[in-house]
Amino acid sequence: MRITKLIAVAAAGILALGTLAACTTTPPEVDESTPAVGDSTNITIGMANLSLGGDYFVGMDVAVKDAGQSLGWTVLSSNADGDAGKLLSDVQNFVTQGVDGIIISGGWLNDFAEALTAASDADIPVVLVDRLTESKNFTAWIGPENRRMGNDIGDFIVGQLPQGGVAVIIRGGPEDNTIGIARTAGVVSALDAAGNFDIQKAADFGQWNAADGKTAMENMLAKLTKIDVVFCENDDMCLGAQSAAKDAGRSAEMFFCGIDGSAAAKAEIATEGTNYLATGFNDPFVIGKEGVAVMNQILAGEKVDQEQPIDSPMITKENVAEYL
Repeated sequence: MRITKLIAVAAAGILALGTLAACTTTPPEVDESTPAVGDSTNITIGMANLSLGGDYFVGMDVAVKDAGQSLGWTVLSSNADGDAGKLLSDVQNFVTQGVDGIIISGGWLNDFAEALTAASDADIPVVLVDRLTESKNFTAWIGPENRRMGNDIGDFIVGQLPQGGVAVIIRGGPEDNTIGIARTAGVVSALDAAGNFDIQKAADFGQWNAADGKTAMENMLAKLTKIDVVFCENDDMCLGAQSAAKDAGRSAEMFFCGIDGSAAAKAEIATEGTNYLATGFNDPFVIGKEGVAVMNQILAGEKVDQEQPIDSPMITKENVAEYL
């Protein structure tokens, strides 16, 4: 690997930057007493975002910029507005500018092989945050264990409904979205193992937002006379689904579980008498900060594991106060 500007990083600095507070819901503070040692002010990093259309993706971008700038780096950020071709162009532009490393938030794309090849051909290290691609032509990946989060939610549902029941699942889409597939597979695995659940997947994708999640739920309410639990592949969709049930006067018959640990979902879980009972914690600030910590190690010439999953605990009424 080409290291254009080697940073001599003290081991204590690496450990301090890599230590994450799992309950953080605001951008974590970088310990400025232990920055990278050496000429870190000459380091330039590109942060390539497929999209900044949502708090989750914005949070990762903010965390990367804050953590990088605290090390004295210049952090250049781009937004492809959901266009895969623009993401490739943004990465190529970073290559042309001669950046020292590239961090990529690939959103909902399962792969962006050309962008990875562009960086690899220029010997520029790449750290992926959140999205793990099918192509393995990257230096490191930092992200959540999506199937495990789904499985934890599934086990929670079984615990709440030992008698079984009708479980509605609202997916984000598209059909081949590996993050959504993994989350739903984890839930379904737990429910199937219980053997007493009627699993009904909504035909409509919730498109990862509250409005479309609400529409998908309205259609399921019209289709099913009884629903015991609703799982959505992210919190935004589930908050929309919860709203649809309330509008239909059917809130009392069901409860809701999502994933991501959004601020709105945590507030809902903490509310007395709510039927939003659980979410998987997937903090974009933690992921972004750790992405910078790993890039720091790479630029220092250290060997790192290629795949580094982040701990993603489940949030329920019992522990939600720790995460507010």
